[in-house]
Amino acid sequence: MHWFFDPQFTADSVALRAEEAQHFKSLRIRAGEEIAVTNGGGVVYLCKAQDPAQGKVSVESTRLGQRPKVDIQLVQAIAKGDRDELAIQASIELGCSSIVAWQAEHSVSRWDGKEQRNLDRWRQIAISAMKQSQQAFLPEVSGPIATKDLSPVGHGVLLLPDAKQSLSQIDMSAARYSIVVGPEGGVSDAEIEQLFDAGFAPYRLGDSVLRTSTAGPAAIAAIKTLRSLW
Repeated sequence: MHWFFDPQFTADSVALRAEEAQHFKSLRIRAGEEIAVTNGGGVVYLCKAQDPAQGKVSVESTRLGQRPKVDIQLVQAIAKGDRDELAIQASIELGCSSIVAWQAEHSVSRWDGKEQRNLDRWRQIAISAMKQSQQAFLPEVSGPIATKDLSPVGHGVLLLPDAKQSLSQIDMSAARYSIVVGPEGGVSDAEIEQLFDAGFAPYRLGDSVLRTSTAGPAAIAAIKTLRSLW
C-alpha cells in the first residue's frame, strides 16, 4: 500500500493536496486502489482512490499511529555531498524522532546564506522517509545550530571512535536520547570539551570508524536493539 502525506487532511477530505496528487501519476495509482494518508501528527486515513488524475479519494477508515517507546534525537553534522542526507533518510526509517542540523567546526559544507533552502531539503527528505517506512509521525527537523547552543535532550551521546565506553554500556533506563554525529573531519578538541560541559557523554561504535552517513543510523539501530524494541 502506498503512503501519502497531507498535513491538512481530515476524515472529511475528498482530495489530496496538489503536491501529493502529482505522485498518483508516477505511482500509477488506479481507481479503487487502497492508499494510506497521514497528517504527520499520528493520524492515518485508509482511503480508496476515486479519481487518480485529480488526486480524489474517499476515506474508508481512520486509525491512530503509535509513538516510539523511546525518543531518539539525531544531531547530525552538516556534511559534503549527500552524506548528511543519507543519514537523515536512514535514521528516520529506523525510528528517529527528531533531527537537528549541526554546523560543526570541521564541516566541509557550509550553509551560510542558504540555511532555509537546505533546511527545507532536509525536511523533504524527512517526509519521504516517513512515507517510505509507513510511520504516522513526521520527525521535527531544525537548525542549523552552533556547538555552543547544543544540549542533550535526555541522555546525551557523543559518538567518538576512541571513546572508552562502548555504546552497549549506555543507560538503558532513559526515555530519550540525543546522539551527536560529527562531520567528515571529526569533532574538534574544543567542540568535544564544549559538548562534555553541556552534558554529552562519549561512546564508541565498535572498533571501526564509520562515515558520518552511517554512524547515526548504526547508533539508533543499536539502541533500539539493546532496548529490545525490535
